[in-house]
Amino acid sequence: MTPILRTREVGIVVFDDVLLLDLAGPGDVFGRANFLLNRESESDRYRVTALSTFGGEVHASCGLRLQTAPLPAPDICAFDTVLVAGGPGVLKARHDVPLQNWLRAVQPRVNRLGSVCTGAYVLAEAGMLCGKTTTTHWNHATEFAKRYPDVRLNIDAMHVRDGNLFSSAGATAGIDLALSLVDEDFGRDLALAIARELVVFRVRSAGQTQYSTALASYGTASDRMRKATDFIMGQLEAGVTAEQVAAHVCLSTRQLTRRFKEAFGMSPAQYIGAAQVELARELLSGTDQPLEKIALRCGFSGRQQLTRVFTKVLDMTPGAFRARFNND
Repeated sequence: MTPILRTREVGIVVFDDVLLLDLAGPGDVFGRANFLLNRESESDRYRVTALSTFGGEVHASCGLRLQTAPLPAPDICAFDTVLVAGGPGVLKARHDVPLQNWLRAVQPRVNRLGSVCTGAYVLAEAGMLCGKTTTTHWNHATEFAKRYPDVRLNIDAMHVRDGNLFSSAGATAGIDLALSLVDEDFGRDLALAIARELVVFRVRSAGQTQYSTALASYGTASDRMRKATDFIMGQLEAGVTAEQVAAHVCLSTRQLTRRFKEAFGMSPAQYIGAAQVELARELLSGTDQPLEKIALRCGFSGRQQLTRVFTKVLDMTPGAFRARFNND
């Protein structure tokens, strides 16, 4: 069925000390959609407006100044989609009562209401996420869960939809969320084309984990744990074990397990397994290597083990994953 070509008004709520990428990432996705769709029509299909409570100049956390429009009266709100950005300033913005009242008033009037990264705090503080499933940046998961125990927090997802409420994980996941909205509006081919233009490696699925094992070692101050994760990533093809990692960093397996759980929230074996699946994803998406070769490069015994583990983690076979993310 051909999508109805109409202009969709998108409002992105910002505030002082907002993370610029939370605005610019989704904004550029919608902008590229206009560019590609304008090859067939001269009208923009998305019109993006930066909003703040009273309008005027807002300072992003990087120091750049943004010119914003004020929140429109709810009864004349024409936005199809409203997203609330995140950033350091969200700790103050979540207590903005006029903003909370406006969001509650416009929710029944908009088709989609969502948050990017820590923008979920604003929706939660407004009481809009009670009993709802949402996500936010993994580094804020513990504090968010304690502050809003009535919210069903899914910290393993890139982005989440619950009815007409949407949320995304870290800042770059706002790009994934926006791509999913374009996919919903105009189809996957357009979303894939935008991902290529923005040099996004692929259109990541909603359920894909936001926490990368390849980057995990940068989140800890422990040189020994960085040495351990570097060893794992360098030895995946050889079939590295927790015992080998422990010996490499001069710890007992029990000590290593305790350190890993403190640093990464998972055991060494779980980390190794996640790294194997992550590498398999990259090879499936970015190469045309046969499954047997990919399995061996990731440290699996063969194609059968790769298929079993991959399907258990991502709920799809390696072949289905490759077809889905390389159908462009």
